[in-house]
Amino acid sequence: MIQFRSLLAILLIATLTIISCKKDEASTEENLTAEWNSTAVKIDGVAAPATSTMFLHLQSSKQFEITTTIAPFTHPKTGIWSVNAAGDKLTMAGNVWTIHHLEGNTLRLGLFIDSKDLEIDFAK
Repeated sequence: MIQFRSLLAILLIATLTIISCKKDEASTEENLTAEWNSTAVKIDGVAAPATSTMFLHLQSSKQFEITTTIAPFTHPKTGIWSVNAAGDKLTMAGNVWTIHHLEGNTLRLGLFIDSKDLEIDFAK
């Protein structure tokens, strides 16, 4: 009987340990830190030509780099980036982008720039 109680106690402790070990989810900032390639670009709601592309590198050092064929594009192409506490705004060199979607390997950003509403879908 004592062996059964000991075994039951060990199983209970092991079960509680496994259940309590929950993997922490990555923050928005951690999910954004990556190299992103555009998969679709819309300007004022209209699909841009396939030649309109953007490469966005958000580095863990908080530096960013943009390479783009979108014209006109007067946004700074290098600088510092940050994300707000709510995780719905990405600021790059003072310009605030709206994070419409961030899940797994996909990202959708929006920005009003040069009197145009720019929306870009990205993939890692």
